[in-house]
Amino acid sequence: MLAVKTQELIEKKAVDTVNPLVAYKQVSKSFGDIKVIRELDFIVSPGEKVAIIGPSGSGKTTLIRLLMTLEEPTSGVIEINGEPLWHKEVKGKLVKADEKHLHKMRGQIGMVFQQFNLFPHMTVLRNCTEAPVNVLGMSRKEAEERAKAMLTKVGLGNKLDNYPAQLSGGQQQRVAIARALVMRPKVMLFDEPTSALDPELVGEVLDVIREIAEEGDMAMILVTHEMEFAKDVADRIVFTDGGKIVEQGPPTEIFEKPKSDRLQSFLKRMKSK
Repeated sequence: MLAVKTQELIEKKAVDTVNPLVAYKQVSKSFGDIKVIRELDFIVSPGEKVAIIGPSGSGKTTLIRLLMTLEEPTSGVIEINGEPLWHKEVKGKLVKADEKHLHKMRGQIGMVFQQFNLFPHMTVLRNCTEAPVNVLGMSRKEAEERAKAMLTKVGLGNKLDNYPAQLSGGQQQRVAIARALVMRPKVMLFDEPTSALDPELVGEVLDVIREIAEEGDMAMILVTHEMEFAKDVADRIVFTDGGKIVEQGPPTEIFEKPKSDRLQSFLKRMKSK
């Protein structure tokens, strides 16, 4: 079955790389004199699940923060569905986009952070309806119906009127996932979604992400140190180091037949933890 899945992915990518959902084109990002992303070329196909692994400081989180418009690239172009994210085309030339354009593009992206970032003074339901109402212009009724459905999906349909302080860390992160799903994003970004959780709560969040991944409709980019989980849910593993992609491929290839010394060393260190 795994071989069939891998072959299907190869055939799918051969078609979808022509019109990728996400494309980084020679993207770099520097913080002062420190270059954390270096001339990156990277694409994600519609519906593809990509896990990004690598040592701390390798540029993993910065890569998805650029896509979420939380960090601006120093150079290069990022596109979503063929449309520049940080730029607009004016008279045949790319110029820096205004906030209106960024606002529109953000509607295609959902992100789940390491920290839950819930509004403590709002109920679970209200936390999940503010963005669709204020960003997408959804009616309050439609937003609430959508939020209830997503909260039920993540196993919290009975916690609508609770406040974040009344929930465990795992439950709060599941609310954050539901909140992102309510926006109907084309791509979901997960930045170490279990790193702030107590070990016994990690499984419940990973199970929710796994269920979302198995539905197959939405692209996902997942930054994680959970190697077994990445191997289980991803179509493609991307290993970064020094702000560059060192190696990428299907999970079986990356974890069982790593080519570079750097990846071999990284995987050996992760196994010893």
